[in-house]
Amino acid sequence: MDRILELRARRAGLIDDMDALVASIGDDDDWTDEQSAQFESLKAEDDKVTAELARLEDIERRRAQAAQPPAPLPGSGGTQASGAPTAPATPKEPGLQFARIVRTIAAAGGNHFVAQQIAEANGDTGLFANQNMTNGAAGGFLVPEDVSGEVIELLRPLSVVTAMGPRIVPMPNGNMTTNRRATGANFAYGGEQQDAPATGYTYGQVKLSAKKLSGIIPISNDLLRTASTAVDRMVRDDALADAAQIQDRHFLRGAGTDYAPKGLRYQSTGTPFAATHVLSMTAAPTLQKVDNDLGRMELALANSNLVVTGAHWIMSPRTAMFLTNLRDGNGNKVYPEMANGQLRMKPVQITTEIPDNLGVGGDESEIMLAHPGHILVGEHMGIEVAMSTEAAYKDSAGNMQAAFSRDETLMRMIMQHDIGLRHLAAVAILTGVTWAPGT
Repeated sequence: MDRILELRARRAGLIDDMDALVASIGDDDDWTDEQSAQFESLKAEDDKVTAELARLEDIERRRAQAAQPPAPLPGSGGTQASGAPTAPATPKEPGLQFARIVRTIAAAGGNHFVAQQIAEANGDTGLFANQNMTNGAAGGFLVPEDVSGEVIELLRPLSVVTAMGPRIVPMPNGNMTTNRRATGANFAYGGEQQDAPATGYTYGQVKLSAKKLSGIIPISNDLLRTASTAVDRMVRDDALADAAQIQDRHFLRGAGTDYAPKGLRYQSTGTPFAATHVLSMTAAPTLQKVDNDLGRMELALANSNLVVTGAHWIMSPRTAMFLTNLRDGNGNKVYPEMANGQLRMKPVQITTEIPDNLGVGGDESEIMLAHPGHILVGEHMGIEVAMSTEAAYKDSAGNMQAAFSRDETLMRMIMQHDIGLRHLAAVAILTGVTWAPGT
């Protein structure tokens, strides 16, 4: 197993070297003989490592198939009194198979070959069937594509950004560059044999590169020892809730680094759209000023030839409650549609990842109006999971906890993705928002 991990790491390094060599050569430059020879040498070495890796993986699979399964886990109910295996009911809910795989891998100490034997012994025949459970670089495993796809589909509605329905694009190589619309084309009427106007359609570029989102979820070993659908739901739901919250934090307001996405709030920073699409709340808000500020955001998108009715509002719970409670002079609710998740005929997304403690006084918030049709979310690799019963972690209070002494198993889940805008004008932001219930 150590040799397999070593070869996988070696192959990843060779591919990185090939990528770096290709990137160092400009689009208009010719390859030198030395560069071509270096590239061919890296390819030959990669072919050699790939062949040896395939042989060792084949041996591991054969060894696992020939091994005798261990005794069932305590409390698993994997066999009947007669000794015949009992197959649990196939889960109907999406994501439960992911949780069962995670739980079984944890019980196997992270070794997916042992996990296959445990699954068979517990009556989970076929749990790992036709699944290429390849090891990750840090001792984890890539969740099979069909299983991770289920989890990602469940994650999307929990995240306000992906719940809006942006364009999801795959990034097989971890990077993607595509055109970004900057200005429109020129059209004009003309007569026969008259030249059509030269196109004025120009582009910028949006570049997505996979950013690693990782999280550690402590799971009680008492739960892992219990094979039940209720436990599977807990594992699944904990993983989804934590991942969705952190994803929104960066997709909405991430400042953008080499390792974290640049959120919608800062996509237009440093561009001409920062002046037209990043607006400030009108001071001393009144009912009319609130309505006007919302209209200014809609107008910013409309003036850029975007269909405003397809946009979504994104705001904090405090702002949403203010708009829900807002009444006119006759006591009538100004925006009664807020009770149905709508504002000015557009959906409302509410999240605590839009803070209420911004600004000098610490009492300001923001509102975004975003058109999901122009938002790109690139996804790479699916989901990688690793387990440990010895690692330490910090709890929500910042205190260090040891998994071994607490009889816990730590699950580390990794996903890779990035976010960008095909049209920077697709997001308008209202800053300095002090609207709050009772004001």
